[in-house]
Amino acid sequence: MFLRAGRALFPSFFHRRACLSLCAALLSALCCGGVARAQSGNEDTGTGGRHTIQGRVVFPSGRRADTRLKVRLQSSQSGELSVYTDSNGAFSFRSLEAGSYTVIIEGGDDFETTRESIYIEPDINSMVRGVTGPPVSRPYTLQVYLQPKRRDGDDDAKAGVVNAALAGVPKPALELYNKAHEAERKGDNAKAAALLGEAVAQYPQFGLAHSELGMLYLKSGQVDKAVEEFRAAEKALPDDPQVQFNNGLALLEKKDYAEAEKQFRRAAKRMGQSAQLHTYLGIALLGQKNVDEAEREFQQAVKLGGDPAGRAHYYLGGIYWSRREYKKAAEELELYLKQSPKAPDAEQTRATIEKLRGRS
Repeated sequence: MFLRAGRALFPSFFHRRACLSLCAALLSALCCGGVARAQSGNEDTGTGGRHTIQGRVVFPSGRRADTRLKVRLQSSQSGELSVYTDSNGAFSFRSLEAGSYTVIIEGGDDFETTRESIYIEPDINSMVRGVTGPPVSRPYTLQVYLQPKRRDGDDDAKAGVVNAALAGVPKPALELYNKAHEAERKGDNAKAAALLGEAVAQYPQFGLAHSELGMLYLKSGQVDKAVEEFRAAEKALPDDPQVQFNNGLALLEKKDYAEAEKQFRRAAKRMGQSAQLHTYLGIALLGQKNVDEAEREFQQAVKLGGDPAGRAHYYLGGIYWSRREYKKAAEELELYLKQSPKAPDAEQTRATIEKLRGRS
């Protein structure tokens, strides 16, 4: 099926100069064209930026995938990039610019194709008082568990579409949806978008198709159209937290932080245990200069743990820095490094901690 589990991961750190006040947030995604390239599991790929999306593919049993699987990365920046997992199931896309990405793991004959969404925010040098200097790279890490393909002969299963939201969809619209899925799998996003457009024209209540069309628009940089499709999806799927979450991401790209906050809060009613969601909600609050509430959301992400907790520590360090609470800022950055000791920015962060310790 199309993207349903939007796993969001997190952005670059603050720059080193004390400011007199909070400035306007810079969260709009960078959009530029690109060409498809294919590399092996850990070779450099990218769009000229400094961020990394990396991950590991795991079989349902928990064993690392030792079969080479194709991993594709789609975005408005690069078009499509691809690598193959190595013998340990690892893959990496390096030198990436900020923006929205979709990681697609092709499961072959035995496993479902899996999709994960990642939004890399631009360098945030005006969210809170911070520092000037060269921006640093950040890793965004995924662990993807493959799911076995269904073998019951169902038409939807053959097309790799297994979703309760498809119940009651008329067959012609469902066929268009499945054809769109196949076009997207082949990297023809324009054809996929056209087919999804036909599907929703035939059946306007097709919430899942609206949502997936919104994701295609978001990847291509058509943010206004993406928001429009997500709103249509919400009418059909009013309680779907993933639709609300994806709409929040699109609204972040529009720098509509207040509306993004509303969407994330709605999604939180069913995704309250998602550290990623709390971190993104914190970002939306920072965009509105609501630093105190943002702090609480980042603290909640820390309580929930996992990879996003490290990102939350990073943001908390920036917030405390903005308040000139240098000791607390250093402690948060140390917690970040404890969780991510081999992060690409580890050396620079250690130097920053030393400077903060010197001020406390």
